Amino acid sequence: MNKPQPNSIIFVLFATWIVWGFGYQTLFARLMTDVEGTVISTQDVPYPLAPARHGTENVFKNPEGRTLNYIAGPTDASLPRSMPVGTYIKKRRWHFSYERDGQPVDEFGIVFYLVFLAVAVGCVVWAAKLRRKQLMQHV
Repeated sequence: MNKPQPNSIIFVLFATWIVWGFGYQTLFARLMTDVEGTVISTQDVPYPLAPARHGTENVFKNPEGRTLNYIAGPTDASLPRSMPVGTYIKKRRWHFSYERDGQPVDEFGIVFYLVFLAVAVGCVVWAAKLRRKQLMQHV
Protein backbone atom coordinates (compact mmCIF):
# COMPACT_ATOMS: atom_id res chain seq x y z
CA MET A 1 0.00 0.00 0.00
CA ASN A 2 1.34 3.45 -0.93
CA LYS A 3 2.08 5.98 1.75
CA PRO A 4 -0.06 9.14 1.27
CA GLN A 5 1.90 12.09 -0.08
CA PRO A 6 1.48 15.63 1.27
CA ASN A 7 -0.47 17.99 -0.94
CA SER A 8 1.85 20.38 -2.77
CA ILE A 9 -0.80 23.15 -2.71
CA ILE A 10 -0.49 23.36 1.08
CA PHE A 11 3.21 24.18 0.74
CA VAL A 12 2.52 26.81 -1.93
CA LEU A 13 -0.18 28.43 0.24
CA PHE A 14 2.14 28.44 3.25
CA ALA A 15 4.93 30.01 1.16
CA THR A 16 2.50 32.63 -0.15
CA TRP A 17 1.45 33.50 3.39
CA ILE A 18 5.10 33.87 4.46
CA VAL A 19 5.95 36.08 1.48
CA TRP A 20 2.87 38.23 2.12
CA GLY A 21 3.41 38.66 5.87
CA PHE A 22 7.16 38.68 6.20
CA GLY A 23 8.12 39.98 2.77
CA TYR A 24 5.52 42.40 1.47
CA GLN A 25 3.82 43.53 4.69
CA THR A 26 7.07 43.93 6.64
CA LEU A 27 10.23 44.14 4.51
CA PHE A 28 8.68 46.03 1.59
CA ALA A 29 6.68 48.36 3.85
CA ARG A 30 9.81 49.19 5.87
CA LEU A 31 11.83 49.79 2.71
CA MET A 32 9.17 52.13 1.26
CA THR A 33 8.90 54.35 4.35
CA ASP A 34 10.31 57.82 3.69
CA VAL A 35 9.99 60.29 6.58
CA GLU A 36 12.05 63.28 7.61
CA GLY A 37 11.22 65.87 10.18
CA THR A 38 10.73 66.79 13.80
CA VAL A 39 7.95 65.17 15.79
CA ILE A 40 5.55 67.96 16.80
CA SER A 41 2.76 65.79 18.24
CA THR A 42 1.94 62.18 19.02
CA GLN A 43 -1.31 60.45 19.79
CA ASP A 44 -2.00 56.79 20.51
CA VAL A 45 -4.45 55.15 18.12
CA PRO A 46 -6.15 52.13 19.74
CA TYR A 47 -7.12 49.09 17.71
CA PRO A 48 -10.65 48.08 18.76
CA LEU A 49 -10.01 44.33 18.53
CA ALA A 50 -6.64 44.39 20.29
CA PRO A 51 -6.19 47.53 22.45
CA ALA A 52 -2.71 46.47 23.60
CA ARG A 53 -1.56 46.54 19.96
CA HIS A 54 -2.07 50.25 19.52
CA GLY A 55 -0.47 52.47 16.92
CA THR A 56 0.82 55.99 17.35
CA GLU A 57 -0.01 58.84 15.00
CA ASN A 58 3.00 61.12 14.76
CA VAL A 59 2.86 64.54 13.16
CA PHE A 60 6.18 65.67 11.71
CA LYS A 61 7.28 69.10 10.57
CA ASN A 62 9.64 68.50 7.66
CA PRO A 63 12.63 70.71 6.75
CA GLU A 64 10.47 72.68 4.27
CA GLY A 65 8.05 73.57 7.08
CA ARG A 66 5.19 71.31 5.94
CA THR A 67 3.52 68.87 8.30
CA LEU A 68 2.99 65.21 7.56
CA ASN A 69 1.31 62.40 9.44
CA TYR A 70 2.92 59.05 10.03
CA ILE A 71 1.21 56.20 11.85
CA ALA A 72 3.63 53.86 13.58
CA GLY A 73 1.91 50.52 13.95
CA PRO A 74 2.73 47.64 16.29
CA THR A 75 4.93 45.83 13.74
CA ASP A 76 8.56 45.83 12.65
CA ALA A 77 7.52 47.50 9.41
CA SER A 78 6.97 50.75 11.31
CA LEU A 79 9.31 53.17 12.95
CA PRO A 80 9.08 53.13 16.77
CA ARG A 81 5.87 54.22 18.44
CA SER A 82 7.74 55.87 21.28
CA MET A 83 9.09 59.05 19.74
CA PRO A 84 8.82 62.04 22.05
CA VAL A 85 7.90 65.47 20.74
CA GLY A 86 11.04 67.20 19.51
CA THR A 87 12.67 64.04 18.13
CA TYR A 88 14.19 64.50 14.67
CA ILE A 89 13.74 61.46 12.41
CA LYS A 90 15.24 60.84 9.00
CA LYS A 91 14.22 57.57 7.31
CA ARG A 92 14.95 57.22 3.61
CA ARG A 93 13.22 54.92 1.16
CA TRP A 94 15.15 51.74 0.33
CA HIS A 95 16.95 51.75 3.70
CA PHE A 96 16.05 49.66 6.74
CA SER A 97 17.88 51.93 9.17
CA TYR A 98 17.05 55.52 10.07
CA GLU A 99 18.49 58.45 11.99
CA ARG A 100 17.09 59.60 15.32
CA ASP A 101 18.36 63.02 16.44
CA GLY A 102 21.34 62.59 14.10
CA GLN A 103 22.32 59.16 15.47
CA PRO A 104 22.05 56.12 13.19
CA VAL A 105 19.60 53.46 14.37
CA ASP A 106 19.85 50.02 12.82
CA GLU A 107 17.52 47.87 14.90
CA PHE A 108 15.66 46.08 12.15
CA GLY A 109 16.10 42.29 12.34
CA ILE A 110 16.67 41.62 8.65
CA VAL A 111 18.20 38.18 9.26
CA PHE A 112 14.99 36.97 10.94
CA TYR A 113 12.91 37.97 7.91
CA LEU A 114 15.39 36.57 5.40
CA VAL A 115 15.27 33.22 7.20
CA PHE A 116 11.49 33.15 6.85
CA LEU A 117 11.72 34.07 3.17
CA ALA A 118 14.22 31.22 2.73
CA VAL A 119 11.66 28.90 4.34
CA ALA A 120 9.11 30.14 1.79
CA VAL A 121 11.50 29.36 -1.08
CA GLY A 122 12.10 25.93 0.44
CA CYS A 123 8.33 25.31 0.56
CA VAL A 124 7.96 26.23 -3.11
CA VAL A 125 10.87 23.98 -4.11
CA TRP A 126 9.45 21.13 -2.04
CA ALA A 127 5.99 21.66 -3.55
CA ALA A 128 7.46 21.59 -7.06
CA LYS A 129 9.30 18.35 -6.34
CA LEU A 130 6.17 16.77 -4.87
CA ARG A 131 4.09 17.86 -7.84
CA ARG A 132 6.65 16.55 -10.30
CA LYS A 133 6.81 13.22 -8.46
CA GLN A 134 3.00 12.97 -8.51
CA LEU A 135 2.88 13.73 -12.23
CA MET A 136 5.59 11.16 -12.94
CA GLN A 137 3.61 8.49 -11.07
CA HIS A 138 0.57 9.10 -13.28
CA VAL A 139 2.51 8.70 -16.52
